[in-house]
Amino acid sequence: MKLSVRFAALAAAAALSLPFSAEAQSGAGASITPYAGYLVPGNIMDGPLGTNITTTNAPVFGAQAAIPLTRGVSLIGNLAYSSGDLQVGVPILGGINVGTSKTFFYDAGIELGGMAGKGGVGVKPFVQGGVGGMTNDIKNGLVNTRSTNIAYSAGVGVDVGVSKGFALRVQAKDWMGKFDTQEAVGFKTNTNLAHNWALTAGIKLAF
Repeated sequence: MKLSVRFAALAAAAALSLPFSAEAQSGAGASITPYAGYLVPGNIMDGPLGTNITTTNAPVFGAQAAIPLTRGVSLIGNLAYSSGDLQVGVPILGGINVGTSKTFFYDAGIELGGMAGKGGVGVKPFVQGGVGGMTNDIKNGLVNTRSTNIAYSAGVGVDVGVSKGFALRVQAKDWMGKFDTQEAVGFKTNTNLAHNWALTAGIKLAF
């Protein structure tokens, strides 16, 4: 599992570095998209009597790089960050804050569609999928711990071309993964396959 996550992180970093080398060599339409939005995380774990452990909804910030492989197909790399409260959900009482959780998302994959190259004025939808990881840094008054797990990603959105080399990008993306309690607390427990939805908007800059 750890080797898979490390490989995915290296793949994401390599994809993020590709646009700059491509630009230097041929200007082949590589792009980078800084973005911001809102993260809606899934429950990390469901407990007895309707209890659960989750993180609160929070802002998310990140950047995605892409380089075209062929017409309508691009290799992408993505990095994102979000920070929220760690909560224990209790029926009737609601969520009780027990700490903070900083989450880092990283993935590499394939995108179909979107504004190709330096594009222009127009509207182009896209879909994407990939694999990577999630790292959670959890802190409270008693424990500071970290957990890294593999995650799969899927996204859909639209590019709105404003001018040559400049577009607005709106996207909904889901990172799907299970929190690794073995790494975090030293023993294995059954956790949920959590869906972590990010609704974002950004500026796509093509080179």
